[in-house]
Amino acid sequence: MYVPKLFEENREDEIKRIIENFPLATIVANTKNGLVANHIPLLLNKPSNGKKILIGHIAKTNNLHKELENNDNVMVIFKSEDAYISPNWYPTRNKKREHVPTWNYQAVHLHGNIIFNHDQQFLLKTLDELIKIFEKDNKKKTDWKVTDISSKFMSSMLKEIVGIEINITKQIAKSKLNQNRENEDIKNVIKELKNNGYSFLSNSMDKL
Repeated sequence: MYVPKLFEENREDEIKRIIENFPLATIVANTKNGLVANHIPLLLNKPSNGKKILIGHIAKTNNLHKELENNDNVMVIFKSEDAYISPNWYPTRNKKREHVPTWNYQAVHLHGNIIFNHDQQFLLKTLDELIKIFEKDNKKKTDWKVTDISSKFMSSMLKEIVGIEINITKQIAKSKLNQNRENEDIKNVIKELKNNGYSFLSNSMDKL
């Protein structure tokens, strides 16, 4: 990913925020059958050793676990909210300054080694973690839980999926958020984005 110095994202809390709010990742792999991309929801875990690990699962009918070996390299892409930025949104345009359109966005590229796991205990633990995160706020009695289905049905479902762990070895992140514009332009872009429903993107700009 092309990342000019001005748009480098090195804030760990912001990178974590992007991953947690946009968990549907794109896993890119160079397999024996060529380049493939899969769209899989992934969770970021940080074990006691400090290393980052992504966890999730794929359908057993997905050939990824047959086309790759354990510890093969993959790239995982998380993309945040994005929006077209019109030159009309820059107040300095009224001061005879010329501007062109651009696009604001945030993206995180994580490189790592993938491991496929068929163990039922790992699959159950992974499913439980995914559900606890994504099922509402996990505090209400109405939240869906793994225990809401029979053990027989769960066993049949577990046979149809393969767990994945991706051990992160490299991280590149980018926040292209008008950092190269004057303060009055930035403030107005934030206002326009909020008015157009881009709350996450406008908040990201507000946090700079």
